[in-house]
Amino acid sequence: AGRASGGGPGPAPRPADPVRPRRRSRLRRNRYRGRNLVVLAAFLLPAAALYGWLFVGAVGQTVLYSFYDWNAVSDPVPVGLDNFTRLVSDPVFGQALVNTLYMTALLVFVQLPGAFLLAWFLYRRVRGWRFLRTVYFLPVVISTAAVALLFGFLYEPNFGVLNALLERVGLDDLGRDWLGDPLTAMTAVSVPLLWKEVGLMMIILLAAMQGLPGEVLEAAEIDGVNGYQRLRHVVLPLLSRAIGLCLLLCITTAFKVFDFVLLMTGGGPGNRTEITGSYLYAQGFERFEYGYGSAVAVVITAVVVVVVSIPRLFRLVTGRRTA
Repeated sequence: AGRASGGGPGPAPRPADPVRPRRRSRLRRNRYRGRNLVVLAAFLLPAAALYGWLFVGAVGQTVLYSFYDWNAVSDPVPVGLDNFTRLVSDPVFGQALVNTLYMTALLVFVQLPGAFLLAWFLYRRVRGWRFLRTVYFLPVVISTAAVALLFGFLYEPNFGVLNALLERVGLDDLGRDWLGDPLTAMTAVSVPLLWKEVGLMMIILLAAMQGLPGEVLEAAEIDGVNGYQRLRHVVLPLLSRAIGLCLLLCITTAFKVFDFVLLMTGGGPGNRTEITGSYLYAQGFERFEYGYGSAVAVVITAVVVVVVSIPRLFRLVTGRRTA
Protein backbone atom coordinates (compact mmCIF):
# COMPACT_ATOMS: atom_id res chain seq x y z
CA ALA A 1 0.00 0.00 0.00
CA GLY A 2 2.92 2.24 0.83
CA ARG A 3 4.34 1.69 -2.61
CA ALA A 4 1.00 2.41 -4.21
CA SER A 5 0.61 5.70 -2.32
CA GLY A 6 4.26 6.64 -2.46
CA GLY A 7 5.94 9.03 -4.85
CA GLY A 8 7.55 6.32 -6.93
CA PRO A 9 7.52 6.53 -10.71
CA GLY A 10 4.19 5.59 -12.35
CA PRO A 11 3.64 3.89 -15.67
CA ALA A 12 5.38 5.45 -18.68
CA PRO A 13 3.12 7.75 -20.81
CA ARG A 14 1.92 6.27 -24.11
CA PRO A 15 3.56 7.77 -27.19
CA ALA A 16 1.33 9.90 -29.40
CA ASP A 17 -0.22 8.08 -32.34
CA PRO A 18 1.39 9.56 -35.52
CA VAL A 19 -1.52 8.34 -37.62
CA ARG A 20 -4.12 10.63 -36.02
CA PRO A 21 -2.43 13.95 -37.01
CA ARG A 22 -2.05 12.65 -40.54
CA ARG A 23 -5.71 11.71 -40.67
CA ARG A 24 -6.70 15.09 -39.29
CA SER A 25 -4.56 16.97 -41.82
CA ARG A 26 -5.94 14.81 -44.62
CA LEU A 27 -9.50 15.51 -43.51
CA ARG A 28 -8.74 19.24 -43.39
CA ARG A 29 -7.30 19.15 -46.90
CA ASN A 30 -10.33 17.24 -48.19
CA ARG A 31 -12.71 19.73 -46.57
CA TYR A 32 -10.70 22.63 -48.02
CA ARG A 33 -10.78 21.08 -51.48
CA GLY A 34 -14.48 20.39 -51.15
CA ARG A 35 -15.18 24.01 -50.28
CA ASN A 36 -13.02 25.13 -53.20
CA LEU A 37 -14.93 22.86 -55.57
CA VAL A 38 -18.22 24.29 -54.37
CA VAL A 39 -17.00 27.86 -54.90
CA LEU A 40 -15.55 26.94 -58.30
CA ALA A 41 -18.81 25.29 -59.36
CA ALA A 42 -20.78 28.33 -58.20
CA PHE A 43 -18.70 30.55 -60.51
CA LEU A 44 -18.63 28.13 -63.47
CA LEU A 45 -22.25 27.03 -63.55
CA PRO A 46 -23.69 30.34 -64.86
CA ALA A 47 -21.08 30.50 -67.62
CA ALA A 48 -21.61 26.82 -68.47
CA ALA A 49 -25.37 27.31 -68.60
CA LEU A 50 -25.00 30.36 -70.87
CA TYR A 51 -22.59 28.43 -73.11
CA GLY A 52 -24.96 25.51 -73.30
CA TRP A 53 -27.87 27.77 -74.16
CA LEU A 54 -26.03 29.80 -76.80
CA PHE A 55 -23.83 27.15 -78.41
CA VAL A 56 -25.28 23.71 -77.82
CA GLY A 57 -28.81 25.01 -78.27
CA ALA A 58 -27.87 26.82 -81.47
CA VAL A 59 -26.20 23.70 -82.88
CA GLY A 60 -29.22 21.59 -82.05
CA GLN A 61 -31.53 24.17 -83.59
CA THR A 62 -29.42 24.24 -86.76
CA VAL A 63 -29.59 20.47 -87.09
CA LEU A 64 -33.35 20.57 -86.50
CA TYR A 65 -34.01 23.31 -89.08
CA SER A 66 -31.95 21.44 -91.69
CA PHE A 67 -34.97 19.14 -92.10
CA TYR A 68 -37.38 22.05 -92.69
CA ASP A 69 -38.15 24.59 -95.37
CA TRP A 70 -38.14 27.90 -93.51
CA ASN A 71 -37.62 31.54 -94.46
CA ALA A 72 -37.86 32.98 -90.92
CA VAL A 73 -41.30 34.49 -91.74
CA SER A 74 -43.71 31.68 -92.47
CA ASP A 75 -44.08 28.53 -90.40
CA PRO A 76 -41.40 25.84 -90.91
CA VAL A 77 -42.49 23.06 -93.27
CA PRO A 78 -40.88 19.63 -92.73
CA VAL A 79 -39.17 18.38 -95.91
CA GLY A 80 -37.17 15.43 -94.60
CA LEU A 81 -33.87 14.99 -96.46
CA ASP A 82 -34.83 17.22 -99.40
CA ASN A 83 -32.40 19.95 -98.35
CA PHE A 84 -29.50 17.51 -98.27
CA THR A 85 -30.53 15.98 -101.60
CA ARG A 86 -30.63 19.43 -103.15
CA LEU A 87 -27.25 20.25 -101.67
CA VAL A 88 -25.55 17.15 -103.03
CA SER A 89 -26.97 17.75 -106.52
CA ASP A 90 -26.08 21.47 -106.59
CA PRO A 91 -23.00 21.99 -108.83
CA VAL A 92 -22.34 25.38 -107.23
CA PHE A 93 -21.80 23.73 -103.85
CA GLY A 94 -19.49 21.18 -105.47
CA GLN A 95 -17.46 24.02 -106.98
CA ALA A 96 -17.41 25.80 -103.61
CA LEU A 97 -16.15 22.66 -101.88
CA VAL A 98 -13.38 22.19 -104.46
CA ASN A 99 -12.34 25.85 -104.10
CA THR A 100 -12.30 25.53 -100.32
CA LEU A 101 -10.08 22.45 -100.48
CA TYR A 102 -7.76 24.36 -102.84
CA MET A 103 -7.58 27.23 -100.36
CA THR A 104 -6.90 24.72 -97.58
CA ALA A 105 -4.00 23.28 -99.59
CA LEU A 106 -2.54 26.77 -100.06
CA LEU A 107 -2.79 27.48 -96.34
CA VAL A 108 -1.23 24.16 -95.36
CA PHE A 109 1.52 23.87 -97.97
CA VAL A 110 2.37 27.55 -98.52
CA GLN A 111 1.36 29.59 -95.49
CA LEU A 112 2.40 27.11 -92.81
CA PRO A 113 5.93 26.49 -94.20
CA GLY A 114 6.32 30.23 -94.73
CA ALA A 115 5.31 30.92 -91.13
CA PHE A 116 7.77 28.27 -89.95
CA LEU A 117 10.63 29.84 -91.91
CA LEU A 118 9.81 33.29 -90.52
CA ALA A 119 9.64 31.92 -86.98
CA TRP A 120 12.94 30.07 -87.41
CA PHE A 121 14.53 33.23 -88.82
CA LEU A 122 13.42 35.24 -85.78
CA TYR A 123 14.38 32.42 -83.42
CA ARG A 124 17.99 32.81 -84.61
CA ARG A 125 17.94 36.25 -82.96
CA VAL A 126 18.97 38.22 -86.02
CA ARG A 127 19.60 41.91 -85.66
CA GLY A 128 16.33 43.80 -85.16
CA TRP A 129 14.31 40.61 -84.68
CA ARG A 130 11.85 42.28 -82.30
CA PHE A 131 11.03 44.95 -84.88
CA LEU A 132 10.68 42.33 -87.61
CA ARG A 133 8.40 40.28 -85.37
CA THR A 134 6.08 43.28 -85.03
CA VAL A 135 6.16 43.93 -88.78
CA TYR A 136 5.35 40.31 -89.62
CA PHE A 137 2.49 40.23 -87.12
CA LEU A 138 1.02 43.59 -88.14
CA PRO A 139 -1.26 42.24 -90.94
CA VAL A 140 -3.09 40.08 -88.39
CA VAL A 141 -4.54 43.13 -86.64
CA ILE A 142 -5.50 44.94 -89.85
CA SER A 143 -9.18 44.66 -90.71
CA THR A 144 -10.20 42.28 -93.47
CA ALA A 145 -11.93 45.08 -95.37
CA ALA A 146 -8.72 47.13 -95.47
CA VAL A 147 -6.68 44.14 -96.67
CA ALA A 148 -9.25 43.32 -99.36
CA LEU A 149 -9.27 46.95 -100.52
CA LEU A 150 -5.46 47.05 -100.61
CA PHE A 151 -5.14 43.92 -102.73
CA GLY A 152 -8.00 45.09 -104.91
CA PHE A 153 -5.85 48.11 -105.83
CA LEU A 154 -2.88 45.81 -106.47
CA TYR A 155 -4.91 43.58 -108.77
CA GLU A 156 -6.68 46.40 -110.66
CA PRO A 157 -6.23 45.51 -114.37
CA ASN A 158 -5.75 49.05 -115.75
CA PHE A 159 -3.98 50.99 -113.00
CA GLY A 160 -2.98 48.23 -110.57
CA VAL A 161 0.49 47.96 -109.11
CA LEU A 162 0.97 44.31 -110.09
CA ASN A 163 0.39 44.83 -113.81
CA ALA A 164 2.50 48.01 -113.70
CA LEU A 165 5.42 46.09 -112.20
CA LEU A 166 5.11 43.37 -114.82
CA GLU A 167 5.12 46.00 -117.54
CA ARG A 168 8.15 47.70 -116.01
CA VAL A 169 10.23 44.50 -116.12
CA GLY A 170 9.12 43.62 -119.64
CA LEU A 171 6.55 40.97 -118.71
CA ASP A 172 3.49 42.96 -119.71
CA ASP A 173 2.15 39.92 -121.59
CA LEU A 174 1.53 38.31 -118.18
CA GLY A 175 -0.67 41.19 -117.04
CA ARG A 176 -4.36 40.40 -116.76
CA ASP A 177 -7.52 40.97 -114.80
CA TRP A 178 -6.40 38.85 -111.87
CA LEU A 179 -9.79 38.76 -110.17
CA GLY A 180 -11.75 38.46 -113.40
CA ASP A 181 -9.75 35.65 -114.99
CA PRO A 182 -11.16 32.21 -114.03
CA LEU A 183 -7.62 30.76 -114.07
CA THR A 184 -6.19 33.18 -111.50
CA ALA A 185 -9.20 34.44 -109.52
CA MET A 186 -9.13 31.79 -106.78
CA THR A 187 -5.40 32.16 -106.19
CA ALA A 188 -5.70 35.95 -106.24
CA VAL A 189 -8.38 35.82 -103.54
CA SER A 190 -6.37 33.37 -101.43
CA VAL A 191 -3.15 35.43 -101.41
CA PRO A 192 -4.56 38.22 -99.16
CA LEU A 193 -5.74 35.60 -96.68
CA LEU A 194 -2.29 34.00 -96.62
CA TRP A 195 -0.63 37.38 -96.13
CA LYS A 196 -3.00 38.38 -93.33
CA GLU A 197 -2.87 35.15 -91.32
CA VAL A 198 0.79 34.13 -91.69
CA GLY A 199 1.79 36.31 -88.74
CA LEU A 200 -0.48 34.41 -86.35
CA MET A 201 1.08 31.08 -87.32
CA MET A 202 4.52 32.63 -87.00
CA ILE A 203 3.85 33.83 -83.44
CA ILE A 204 2.56 30.40 -82.38
CA LEU A 205 5.60 28.62 -83.83
CA LEU A 206 8.02 31.22 -82.47
CA ALA A 207 6.60 30.86 -78.96
CA ALA A 208 6.98 27.09 -79.24
CA MET A 209 10.58 27.46 -80.45
CA GLN A 210 11.44 29.76 -77.57
CA GLY A 211 10.19 27.05 -75.21
CA LEU A 212 12.49 24.36 -76.61
CA PRO A 213 14.77 22.78 -73.98
CA GLY A 214 18.22 24.27 -74.41
CA GLU A 215 20.02 21.20 -73.10
CA VAL A 216 18.59 19.07 -75.90
CA LEU A 217 19.79 21.49 -78.58
CA GLU A 218 23.19 21.77 -76.91
CA ALA A 219 23.49 17.98 -76.74
CA ALA A 220 22.70 17.74 -80.45
CA GLU A 221 25.32 20.38 -81.22
CA ILE A 222 27.91 18.56 -79.11
CA ASP A 223 27.15 15.33 -80.99
CA GLY A 224 28.12 17.06 -84.23
CA VAL A 225 24.63 17.40 -85.68
CA ASN A 226 24.48 19.98 -88.46
CA GLY A 227 21.78 22.60 -88.79
CA TYR A 228 19.55 20.65 -91.16
CA GLN A 229 19.74 17.46 -89.09
CA ARG A 230 19.03 19.37 -85.90
CA LEU A 231 16.01 21.03 -87.52
CA ARG A 232 14.62 17.78 -88.92
CA HIS A 233 15.36 15.29 -86.15
CA VAL A 234 15.30 17.50 -83.03
CA VAL A 235 13.35 20.72 -83.57
CA LEU A 236 10.46 19.45 -85.71
CA PRO A 237 9.54 16.53 -83.40
CA LEU A 238 9.56 18.88 -80.41
CA LEU A 239 7.29 21.30 -82.29
CA SER A 240 4.78 18.66 -83.34
CA ARG A 241 2.03 19.98 -81.04
CA ALA A 242 2.44 23.58 -82.20
CA ILE A 243 2.52 22.50 -85.84
CA GLY A 244 -0.60 20.42 -85.26
CA LEU A 245 -2.35 23.47 -83.80
CA CYS A 246 -1.36 25.58 -86.80
CA LEU A 247 -2.56 22.84 -89.15
CA LEU A 248 -5.92 22.82 -87.38
CA LEU A 249 -6.17 26.61 -87.67
CA CYS A 250 -5.36 26.45 -91.39
CA ILE A 251 -8.14 23.96 -92.04
CA THR A 252 -10.78 25.74 -89.98
CA THR A 253 -9.83 29.13 -91.44
CA ALA A 254 -10.32 27.90 -95.00
CA PHE A 255 -13.78 26.55 -94.21
CA LYS A 256 -15.08 29.53 -92.26
CA VAL A 257 -13.69 32.48 -94.23
CA PHE A 258 -16.04 34.28 -96.61
CA ASP A 259 -15.29 37.98 -96.21
CA PHE A 260 -12.44 38.13 -98.74
CA VAL A 261 -14.62 36.48 -101.39
CA LEU A 262 -17.57 38.70 -100.51
CA LEU A 263 -15.53 41.91 -100.71
CA MET A 264 -13.28 41.12 -103.68
CA THR A 265 -15.25 38.99 -106.17
CA GLY A 266 -18.66 38.11 -104.75
CA GLY A 267 -18.02 34.51 -105.78
CA GLY A 268 -17.34 35.28 -109.46
CA PRO A 269 -16.40 35.01 -112.17
CA GLY A 270 -18.81 32.18 -112.83
CA ASN A 271 -18.63 30.82 -109.24
CA ARG A 272 -14.88 30.24 -109.68
CA THR A 273 -14.18 31.86 -106.29
CA GLU A 274 -17.25 30.56 -104.46
CA ILE A 275 -16.26 28.80 -101.23
CA THR A 276 -18.31 27.05 -98.60
CA GLY A 277 -18.40 30.06 -96.29
CA SER A 278 -19.64 32.44 -98.98
CA TYR A 279 -22.09 29.83 -100.27
CA LEU A 280 -23.55 29.42 -96.78
CA TYR A 281 -23.76 33.20 -96.35
CA ALA A 282 -25.58 33.59 -99.67
CA GLN A 283 -28.16 30.91 -98.89
CA GLY A 284 -28.90 32.09 -95.37
CA PHE A 285 -28.56 35.87 -95.48
CA GLU A 286 -29.18 36.80 -99.11
CA ARG A 287 -31.83 34.30 -100.21
CA PHE A 288 -33.24 33.80 -96.69
CA GLU A 289 -33.45 30.03 -97.11
CA TYR A 290 -32.68 29.25 -93.50
CA GLY A 291 -33.66 25.60 -93.71
CA TYR A 292 -31.41 24.94 -96.68
CA GLY A 293 -28.69 27.10 -95.13
CA SER A 294 -28.86 24.99 -91.97
CA ALA A 295 -28.35 21.87 -94.08
CA VAL A 296 -25.32 23.51 -95.68
CA ALA A 297 -23.92 24.32 -92.23
CA VAL A 298 -24.40 20.73 -91.06
CA VAL A 299 -22.62 19.32 -94.12
CA ILE A 300 -19.75 21.82 -93.83
CA THR A 301 -19.30 20.90 -90.17
CA ALA A 302 -19.20 17.20 -91.05
CA VAL A 303 -16.61 17.83 -93.78
CA VAL A 304 -14.45 19.87 -91.38
CA VAL A 305 -14.59 17.10 -88.77
CA VAL A 306 -13.48 14.55 -91.37
CA VAL A 307 -10.67 16.72 -92.74
CA VAL A 308 -9.40 17.60 -89.26
CA SER A 309 -9.49 13.94 -88.22
CA ILE A 310 -7.25 12.81 -91.10
CA PRO A 311 -3.94 14.08 -89.57
CA ARG A 312 -4.90 12.62 -86.19
CA LEU A 313 -5.67 9.23 -87.71
CA PHE A 314 -2.43 9.36 -89.68
CA ARG A 315 -0.44 10.09 -86.51
CA LEU A 316 -2.26 7.31 -84.69
CA VAL A 317 -1.55 4.75 -87.42
CA THR A 318 2.10 5.73 -87.84
CA GLY A 319 2.58 5.74 -84.06
CA ARG A 320 1.29 2.19 -83.78
CA ARG A 321 3.53 1.05 -86.63
CA THR A 322 6.63 2.56 -85.07
CA ALA A 323 5.69 1.06 -81.69
